[in-house]
Amino acid sequence: MTDSLERNLDALAHRIADAHRAADATLADEPVTTPPSTSANGLSYEDITEFHDRLRDERGWSVIDLESVLGDEERGALDRWRARSRVRWSTRDFAMVAVAGLVGAASVWFNGAIDGAVTKQFDELAKSKRVRAWEAAGKRLPIDYMGKGFGGRAHRIKSGGHDLARLFSTLRQVLDNEFVGVRWEYGERIPVHDDSGRFREVDDLPDAALRVMKHLAADFLTPMSLPVPGTSWLYESHDERTKNFAHHAYSGLRAGQGWNLRSATIGPGMTTLVIEVLIRTHAASEAYRETGTIAGLSPGRTRKRTEMLLAAHALVGALSTGKAVAQLFAIERDKGKFHPAAIRHVQFPSLLRAGVLAAGLLDDAIRADRYEASTWDDLVVTTTVAHQLAFGLTESIPTAPRPSGTQPQTG
Repeated sequence: MTDSLERNLDALAHRIADAHRAADATLADEPVTTPPSTSANGLSYEDITEFHDRLRDERGWSVIDLESVLGDEERGALDRWRARSRVRWSTRDFAMVAVAGLVGAASVWFNGAIDGAVTKQFDELAKSKRVRAWEAAGKRLPIDYMGKGFGGRAHRIKSGGHDLARLFSTLRQVLDNEFVGVRWEYGERIPVHDDSGRFREVDDLPDAALRVMKHLAADFLTPMSLPVPGTSWLYESHDERTKNFAHHAYSGLRAGQGWNLRSATIGPGMTTLVIEVLIRTHAASEAYRETGTIAGLSPGRTRKRTEMLLAAHALVGALSTGKAVAQLFAIERDKGKFHPAAIRHVQFPSLLRAGVLAAGLLDDAIRADRYEASTWDDLVVTTTVAHQLAFGLTESIPTAPRPSGTQPQTG
């Protein structure tokens, strides 16, 4: 039924075009090269279809082009609708997402080696004179309090001053020349406060900020790096299990092999960046191949690029989460206990990017579904008014107000 309807509509478009050309030729006193075709009245749909199919064979109308009947305004509306519509993926698109997934899989598989290489380079950088000067400028600050319960290789997560999410409280401690923290002893949470004055004095807020930044920058380059922002709050929480999770995840099975700011950002961040470059370059090259320009991707192509980015980042996030779970079970079999250090394998930048992309796609889909079109009521009123005007009737027909918040029914 759909095929015959399209053939009939296309044949009618050709017949109307022939009639227009015949009328123009007659008005211009020129010979009519293609006379309009006529059919008998009262034909059934099957008879009309048979007539049009025979006429299409005689005239050579082999290609169905329904858009030929559109005017400039209708064609513009169609182009705008197509620009909002979803663009289907090609084989090259699937292949590029697979390539990006392989790059991400390699990063997940070798993330330990990548982090080890980064740690080695950071260690060489930490030996430079400039970094040593930063370290000296940031010594004896309250955030390096090493009293009872605050020592060990994981001492930085025990002090909120090493948490980038708590910079304001860090500056307050340095300015007030006091340490405020929490230590755990036999399962009990004990607040700690030290204002003995044994810490370095600072001149003012800019001096405190500069010394804190130098101190944290020097610590970031060490093997233990800095805690992931916000994890010091977990350590200071009132739940001991949450505290143990934060402490052991940062401490790791060995020094420098835990979940810290370096391992959570450098390697995974580079993976996320590489995937972005691969997919965006592919999208630009595909647009150039089809349109001859890469400037201003259409909304449909932009949406397809977002879909590809979401697929690639979600794939990497799933692979990294799977490795973390497998590593967790492997540690538990080997050590006989749960150890959260496996969380360092999770590629959080890819997961966060996938979440942002998914939210953007959802919002874009909602917006794309809202396009300007006449409702059934509008069409009825417009048609009725036009019919009345043809007979000289000028009274207007009131329209029922549309309830607020409802979506238009498109015809």
